[in-house]
Formats: sequence, C-alpha cells, structure tokens
Amino acid sequence: MTAPSAAVLKELSAHLQDVDKEPNTILDTDLLEECALFTSTPEYRGEIWKETRPLFYQAAALLPKLYQDPSALNHFLTKLAEPYRFEDIKHLDFEIGLDLKAFPFHDLILTLLEKASASGADAQMLANRPDVIAAIVRLWLCTGDVGISTHAEDLLIALLKASKNEPMVVETESPSHTYGTGPMWRRLFSDRDIICLYYHFTSLKSLSSPPVPSHLDTREKTIAQSRLLSWLARVGAMDWNTILSSHGLDVEREVGLVEGQGLLHYAALKMVHTEEDMLMHMTLINFFSVLITTVKTKPYLIPYDSSLSLDFVMSESIHKGIIDFHTSDSPGLEHSFLSSRTAQYISDYASNYPENFANSAELSPIRNYVHRNIRKCEARDLNIIAAMPRSTLVPHRTSGLAWDDCVILDMPITRTNPDALKTLATIFHGPPKVHKMTFPQVETLGTDPKRTQTESVFARLLTALFYSKKPSMFADIVSHLETIAMKDNALAALALVRALITATWSAEPLPDTSIIPANDQTYARLNSDFPKTGLDVILDPSISGAVLPSLLKPATTFSNLVGGHGDAEDAAFQVAMAKFDVLKALGRRLEEEEGGGREDVLAMVRRRVAEGPWGVGGSAGSRIGTLEL
Repeated sequence: MTAPSAAVLKELSAHLQDVDKEPNTILDTDLLEECALFTSTPEYRGEIWKETRPLFYQAAALLPKLYQDPSALNHFLTKLAEPYRFEDIKHLDFEIGLDLKAFPFHDLILTLLEKASASGADAQMLANRPDVIAAIVRLWLCTGDVGISTHAEDLLIALLKASKNEPMVVETESPSHTYGTGPMWRRLFSDRDIICLYYHFTSLKSLSSPPVPSHLDTREKTIAQSRLLSWLARVGAMDWNTILSSHGLDVEREVGLVEGQGLLHYAALKMVHTEEDMLMHMTLINFFSVLITTVKTKPYLIPYDSSLSLDFVMSESIHKGIIDFHTSDSPGLEHSFLSSRTAQYISDYASNYPENFANSAELSPIRNYVHRNIRKCEARDLNIIAAMPRSTLVPHRTSGLAWDDCVILDMPITRTNPDALKTLATIFHGPPKVHKMTFPQVETLGTDPKRTQTESVFARLLTALFYSKKPSMFADIVSHLETIAMKDNALAALALVRALITATWSAEPLPDTSIIPANDQTYARLNSDFPKTGLDVILDPSISGAVLPSLLKPATTFSNLVGGHGDAEDAAFQVAMAKFDVLKALGRRLEEEEGGGREDVLAMVRRRVAEGPWGVGGSAGSRIGTLEL
C-alpha cells in the first residue's frame, strides 16, 4: 500500500465542495481516513500543515450544513489541526459548535479551544471573546454528556493556568500568588454576565436578576451543582481569594449572600438543599473533603497547622457540624447514608492537619466515638483510626497518658476482618519514609521533622503495647496468613507482617518531652523491653513465634483438588504471590543491614527466594491452588 500524499488533501477539498453544493452527497469516509493518515506523516508535520488553513475553514464551514453523521469529518479536522496554534484557528465561529443542540461537534470544538491554553497571549486572545467563554460555561454546566462536561471543566482550568498575573500586579506581601488577575480570570470571575450563569444554572430558586433563560429542571440543576463544586476546589487551589470574593451583584443577594460572601459561600452554604437531596448532601460533604486536601495554602504569617480552606470550613461551622453529626450518640436514618462521607472528611482532616487535630476540641469526641464502635470493625471508623496521629490514640489525662484506654487495644485480632488488620498495619508501620534527596524541596502540611519523629516513636510504642495486651497476636497473624480459605484475611495478615518488616520506628527520645511524663512507668517498660526495629521483632522467635518459619515455607497449594482456573483469581495463587513479595521485602531489609550478624538468616532467605513461591520442584502450572472463592 502506497503512503498517502498531499494530493489527497486537494482531492478532499474538491469532494467537500461537492457535498456543500449537493447536501445529499455522502461523505467519502475512506478519503477522510486517508487524509487523516496523511496528517500523521513527517511530510505533513514538517511544512505542509502551514498551507492547510483554507481546507480547515472550508471543512469547518461545512459542518453546520451537514445532514449526515459528521464523525469522520470531525476526526479529520482534529488530526488536521494538531500542529496548529490558536492563532491559526482564532477566526472560527466557536459559538455555533458550543450550542447545546450541536452535540456532535462539542468534543471537536473543545479540543480546538485547548490550543488557547498554550500561552498567556493565546488565553488572553480567547478571553477577549466573552460570548465564547459564556458558551463554554453554559455547555459545562448544562450538557447531559458527562464526558463533554469534564472536557469543558478541564478546558476552563487549563485556560486559567495559562492566564497568569502580570508582574507587579499582586501586592508584595503575597509574592507567591501566580493567579487571580490574568485576563481569563477577569473574564470568568469579573464579567457580570458570566458570573450570573454560575448562579442561574445551579440555584433551585427562580432568579430574576438579570434574566437568563434556564431550561434546566431540578435534577439537571443538581447535576450542575456537583460540577460547580468540582470546579471550585480546583480554582481555589490556584487562587483562594477569587472564589471567596463578592462582586456586589443583585443575583448574589437573591441567592441569600450578604456583603463579603462570594461563590464559595454560595456553593458551601446556600446552593444545596441538604434536607431534601441526600445525594447532593453526600456530594457536598465530599466537596469539603476535597477542599481541605486540595487547598493547603497556609494563612499568611500564621504559624499554626491550618490552611485557608480549613479556616473557612471552621469559621462557617461546617467543620464542627460534620464532626458532631458523625459522632452523635443518637444518629438518625440519614447517618447510614452520610457516615461514610463524614468519616472520610474526618480522616482527611486528621491526616492532613495532625497538629491541628491533636490540639482541637473535637479530638476527644472523635476518639471516644471510634473507641465505642471499634469492635464492629466498620471500615469507615477504621479509616479514621488509621488517619489519626498515633499519639492521639492514647488519651491524655491530667495524671499522664492512659495507656490502658488506648483505642486499638479493643480491636479484635483473633476473630477479625481484613480492614482491622490493614488498620493495624498502617499504625504499626509508622510514618512513610521520607527521601531526603528530593528536588525541588516541597513543603507540605503535616511533614515537619518533629511530627515525623513523634509518629515513629509512637508506632513502636503502640506495637509494644498491643503485644503486651495481646501476646497471642503473632500466633493469630500466622493463623490468618495460613488460612487460604479466608483469602482476604490472609492477604491482610501478610500486609501487616510486611508493615512490621519495613517499619519506620524510632527508639530515640520524643522531641516534645511534655507528651509523656518522665515518671511514666508504662512508657519506661515498653521502651526498654521491646525491640528497636520491626525487623528485630520478626526475627525474634520469642515474640513473633512462627512468623519467619511460615514465610520460609513453600506456598500452600490445593493441587489435589479438582476444578478452578489456576490463574490470578485463584485464592492460593494470590496468597502465594503476596507471601513471596513479603519474603523478598524481608530479604531487602536484611541486605540494608548486611554486616549486622544476620548473614545466616539472609543466606536462608536468599535461597528460599531463589526457589520461587512454590519451593523446590514447584511450578506455577502444577502447584497453583484451585480453591475458588
């Protein structure tokens, strides 16, 4: 087959003229495909594309006149325009293709408009066309196609990222602010006609100022509400003040905002009717979770562990309302629907703002609530426990730490579930290992050295405490990891063993000596009697019992059973692979400490790894278990 040449583009131009003259002429899809293939060649990408703008505009002008499926022509135009700059297509009538009824062309037009995000100058060029921007916003909020809405949202974000502040525009006390006053920002957040669209397409009230035709019913407006929430969090991460600022518009007063309240206040406090719409209530709580984890900009010159977004939800009583709802002693019916979202919010708060959480008035009710319900081993509450700073799992009394009231001591390990075992793995492992050789250095909340050191110390202490109260824990772990019929428990038990092997413990003194009193006898006992590392625990048979022998044993198989597929869905196969991965992790950990007198153990582990998951003489084909769950 010969490669297509530039001649096919001339042939296509003639064909499109025929279609334009006679609408009943069928588009030649083979010719369009051949032309699309040509646009991928070096010949076209080198020079020829610069001469194809007349063909582009010819094809684009034909689109609204077609009475047949335009998919092939859309695809060709997308390929044809790939090398173009926005300058090359700026004269296109984008508004026609963005009309809600022009759904066959939405994806094409949005793809072409992405070219305006290539530079600030291109974004400014597009910002100077308010009708196009209004059409994008309308399509984003009103289309029934989720993919198109996402595409439009991503386009708006890309345009905002390209439209940076001009030098010296931002006040000197906020030198880190890059966004907020660029042309696209001014268009989207200072153009009154466009601002009104955010309210008219999402408010369940009938708004009159200014009159904007809205064909959306209640269901469609709630969809638009969720889209606005998704977008606001992304915008706020770039410039917080933009979504917070009021513009003094009549429509703002109509939706219930007062002076000083902006789009964020509307979305968070006024837009959603939580009493009537449970699904949107769930979406709103999820929005708050995304907000406090996405917008982590600290208040200017404020040393405490917070952010602009967290300060907002606290100042508006949203934060306390979510926590009070989740920890209520008498939960209502809605608690069963919303508790997974409220638990996720609390988890995000605890993990992203550990110092704030540890010093908050909400710590005690949250800890008491999860402690009361810990024996149920519900995933949502275990998620909170895993996110809490380890030092907060032990209550602080006036006399010192109440070690016996530690939350995790009531977590079952003999008769348990995978979520409980994974929670213990998270707590016992310690904080994620920080790699010092990183560039550029990025400061994130909750990663200061003192906090990391405290978490490392408490990870070891909590493991020691749990073992002292449940001395059969390692026997239970071995029982779980060898019970293939309970596959999920076996995999979770292996994750717990791996967490101990790779634990990031510290036996050094706490950086804050006020956390544990100097005369705390429980601390002294736990600190002196327990091994310094998780690896030491696993290698000490007086503590870990049969954990190491179990890891070294060839994987359990069920080759004597009939049936099964013998693939990755097989329970025995999955457990065998996970067990082998843990064994390799043990080998790597031993290699890191090579020369520490454990060469015999390292040699034994290396021999076992060399034998593969199934041991000497085993093979994946003959030894994969066939127990299907």
